[in-house]
Amino acid sequence: MSEYLHVEIEPTNICNTVCLHCPHDAISRPYGKMTWETYTAALDQVMARASHFSVEYAGMGEPLLNPLIYRFVAYVKGKGSASLTTNASALTAGNVASLIEAGLARLTISFNGDDKAIYELMMGGLNFERAMKNISQAVEASRGSSMVVAANVSVTRQVQGRLAEIKKYINDMGIEAIAFSQCHNRGGFLKGDLICNTPPLPALQSGRCDIFHNTLFVAWNGDVLACCHDLAGGTRLGNLEQETLAAVLQKKREAAAQGVHFSICQSCNDIYRLVNDVTADGRGIADLVYDLYANDPPASAALSPLAEWFYQLYAREGRELRVMQVLATKIQAQQVQLEQFRAVLADAGQQQQIQQQTQQALQAQLDAANQELQNILNSRSWRLIQRVQRLRERLIPPASRRERIFHKVLGKSL
Repeated sequence: MSEYLHVEIEPTNICNTVCLHCPHDAISRPYGKMTWETYTAALDQVMARASHFSVEYAGMGEPLLNPLIYRFVAYVKGKGSASLTTNASALTAGNVASLIEAGLARLTISFNGDDKAIYELMMGGLNFERAMKNISQAVEASRGSSMVVAANVSVTRQVQGRLAEIKKYINDMGIEAIAFSQCHNRGGFLKGDLICNTPPLPALQSGRCDIFHNTLFVAWNGDVLACCHDLAGGTRLGNLEQETLAAVLQKKREAAAQGVHFSICQSCNDIYRLVNDVTADGRGIADLVYDLYANDPPASAALSPLAEWFYQLYAREGRELRVMQVLATKIQAQQVQLEQFRAVLADAGQQQQIQQQTQQALQAQLDAANQELQNILNSRSWRLIQRVQRLRERLIPPASRRERIFHKVLGKSL
């Protein structure tokens, strides 16, 4: 079957940190680690059904805490694309080498802070120096391999004012691919606005959620849930050890057709629910989030829910003027480009006119030369020359003895 599937596998929902922006302590569904039997029951069905697929190892825990993770990744090597998100606490040199050998395509590191204090606050007490050492050796080990090292920054109130510094710090470590993710309430489980003050999303038609549409989330025990933010397991669509993937996907399509009206969706303000939207200038969500706090605002306000929501966010931050300034600058730049284009067209017109005039002048010169030649051919002198030439050929035929004697007399030898 010609079908693409993106699968998020939760190797475990156990974590070794207490990140400030993660409501991990609110999990009420069982804790555990995915077994090989559960994993292959899910992946074998995915590989049998999809002509193309990608697997993301993430969920609500630290994937590297499951010792089978390297075997999980290797199982899809050469068949699909594999990525993994980690807090870097277990990125030892040996573990990185094992991930590369297994065929991991992308290693995304959760990175929230460019100094010890803010990093350890955000990352639940992880040791800053140890994490930087692990990340550095992962970047170094990836050189020359097929694995890309990327970073994800959760933009909370604690780091909003330091995005430029964090970006530079990450870049200086050798990581170019950075995603800036606007913090959200994790399906309503992250309470209050001390950490995340992101406003509600605009009204979503028919319970729209691009996350639900784009991703098949498989929890550590084989349950298929709406997404990783279901901390209680209330959105269960089936279990891939007990049911077929076809049956689960059918339930998923029916739920999507009716609109995702699960309880966790009612207050969810994850902007990736609108990830399929595009802006007029083609910017991605990470760029828009970064620009909100660190750089220029979006250069356009496309008439889409995503862009409207971002404009509301700018307005709440008192930065509407920045949007207008950038729009005005962009319009001025476009006007300059238009004038330059018109000048080029005018210059091209002048060049074409000069070329035509030159061609006309050359044609006139050629016509004059042809006329002069015709005048010569029609002249009395030319006719006399032709007559003398014919008389000479009769008296002294070419290549004859007379011609040789003639040339000797003139001192010219053949």
